[in-house]
Amino acid sequence: MEYLGNKYYIPFLFSVLRKTVLINIQVYLINNYQLITCILVPIFVKIDKMSQSTLIDQCKERVGAKNLAAELAELLGVNADAAYRRMRGDTALTFDEIQKICLRFNISFDSVINYQGRLVPFQFNGMFKDKFSIINYLMGIEQELKMLSSMGTEDAKIVMTAMDLPYFRQFGFKSLSRFKLFFWQRSVLNLPDYATKKYDADESLGEYEDITDRIYQNYHGVPSTEIWAPETLDSTIKQIQYYLESGLFVNKQSAINICDDIEALLTKLESEAQLARKLIQTKEGTISSSFEMYQSDIFLSNNCIQAFKDGRTYTYVSFNSFNSLMSFSPHFSEECNRWIDQIRLKSILLSEVSEKLRYQFFKRLREKLEGLRLLVNNSF
Repeated sequence: MEYLGNKYYIPFLFSVLRKTVLINIQVYLINNYQLITCILVPIFVKIDKMSQSTLIDQCKERVGAKNLAAELAELLGVNADAAYRRMRGDTALTFDEIQKICLRFNISFDSVINYQGRLVPFQFNGMFKDKFSIINYLMGIEQELKMLSSMGTEDAKIVMTAMDLPYFRQFGFKSLSRFKLFFWQRSVLNLPDYATKKYDADESLGEYEDITDRIYQNYHGVPSTEIWAPETLDSTIKQIQYYLESGLFVNKQSAINICDDIEALLTKLESEAQLARKLIQTKEGTISSSFEMYQSDIFLSNNCIQAFKDGRTYTYVSFNSFNSLMSFSPHFSEECNRWIDQIRLKSILLSEVSEKLRYQFFKRLREKLEGLRLLVNNSF
């Protein structure tokens, strides 16, 4: 549909609605949402110079500033001078041009729109659809962490609340990582190939493990502030308990290996909290970054992760077990940031200081793990 001038929006909208009976208006709008969007988006969505600059910056991240002018000229059917004018913001991009750019460079349209009022844009990967691939899902996480890690420890950071055991941490321990990936595919996604399978700690997950290893490494290259709670281990323990009670472990050793990995994870986490640094040795050398760990005795109702880079904030809120909603919205990110700050102010800093309280916190987590070990021994 071609762009309509402002004076034609409302008359055209009413001409569409007049074709329907009042009781069927809602159905008509649902069935013709693309048409209605073409009319309403230019009315209610504001594209300003700052939003255009944000879009151009995201394009530069993907192809580089030198190549972007040529790419835009070819994509938009304009000459080089016109492309540069759009890059500088001297010429405003049309909605049609923005759509072409977003599709070409795989950029979320929501990320460059200045939404007004209480409307907040989100994006996510739909899990329950034919084309969903957990490999692609993990690769997306890897790319985001790699981008943050490559920026250096002064220019990027992560702040998170950990209601559940962060998968950044889990992926460094083979048996625990394999169990989580197995659990997601069998018990969350209900994939047919896993319907009759039992978990075997010795069964490699192939390419999954290469990606999870890289996620684990990149996580260590990004400074982070993390708020943990005594309940952080609970969901993982309940998942293992469910598999024990349902006979979904091939053997006892498979369950024991997971417990051993959780113990190793806690030992490493405690050491890093004491040093206030994340640290990992790789074939390429040492990866290290600053680490602040807090203990919250206030129940954390959800996992919230905020990634900060280039003056922008990306907010991820957990849902559907392991998936997340992501928003670029400054208003929403500021709201989440204030919530996290309020939680942090009521929490206990465990990194470097608070030796006694740090010991007591990890003692509580290990007591829960010992309870799980006892259940494993009694289940076989």
